[in-house]
Amino acid sequence: MIPKKAFVTGATGFLGSHLIDRLLEKGWEIHALVRRSSNLRWLSGKKINLYYGDVVGDLAALREGLKEVDLCFHLAGVIRAARPSDYDKVNAEGTRNVLEALLQVNPKVGKVVVVTSLAASGPAQNGRPLNETDDCRPVTDYGKSKLKAEKIAMSYCDRLPVTIIRPPGIYGPRDTQIYHYFKMATRGFIILPRGGERRLNLVHSDDVVQGILLAAESPQSTGETFFIGDGENYSWEEIVDQVSAAVRPRGVFKLRLPKSMGYLLGGCGEIFMRLTGQIIPINLTNIKNFFKGNWVLDIGKARRILGYRPTHPLAEGLQETAAWYRKQGWL
Repeated sequence: MIPKKAFVTGATGFLGSHLIDRLLEKGWEIHALVRRSSNLRWLSGKKINLYYGDVVGDLAALREGLKEVDLCFHLAGVIRAARPSDYDKVNAEGTRNVLEALLQVNPKVGKVVVVTSLAASGPAQNGRPLNETDDCRPVTDYGKSKLKAEKIAMSYCDRLPVTIIRPPGIYGPRDTQIYHYFKMATRGFIILPRGGERRLNLVHSDDVVQGILLAAESPQSTGETFFIGDGENYSWEEIVDQVSAAVRPRGVFKLRLPKSMGYLLGGCGEIFMRLTGQIIPINLTNIKNFFKGNWVLDIGKARRILGYRPTHPLAEGLQETAAWYRKQGWL
């Protein structure tokens, strides 16, 4: 039996590397687009066809890798950038480049799954979890670029079988973003936003991979957008308590950061990035996400159409993730 072929952008990233692991388990042949400067630590030793390029510069490698693949998974993007235009360049125009390349070299591809973010929707309004019919109101340059990517992707639906996946914050082994909260907990404190209860959705990487693959395999998913998240929405207090239980069972000090102080720190971070070109986690995008409303969602559509069922309850997922960090020497 000839193995099916899948093309993956963002292959060296946290989520992309987990997707590739699952595809390899299923016996797929993998074509991965990687930058020459990328760290290949999660791909090392695995049977993968590497194409050195990116979605905005070396498009020859992109086109070569897309030839004759059955599925295309577009996960590449930037979550932090020194300038707002950099988000659009990679997240929005990079998506256009992938789809244009497919039309040129592989217009009969079976499915194109584009992974964006809950940030494209923005926070929930009036406390009700978001669903896919709600208007999108992104609050950051990152979120706006992801919404542009979605609109670009959907404009190709008459020519390519496109599906959009919108996950919230993703955690799990290999993650380096939510990892910072685990690291803080080991030091005895975690920073929370001050002022009113805020709720959010966090999802394990394995569950996002499950949703991506279900979307790729479903003929009903073409032209559709799906929230893929946890089955529950959590308060900051619940999340902090669960992180603490996984890392520091005797508890942590909860440092509640005022919004004014948060925006001051974020503004300083933006100035630093623009002056130096270095990307740091303390920036206005992260601060806005930190303070802005409720990042909650409804996965009912994915349940109905895709048969999606999250399998990692938050407490168990955080315990597993903390154990992985310890094994790696990260904690």
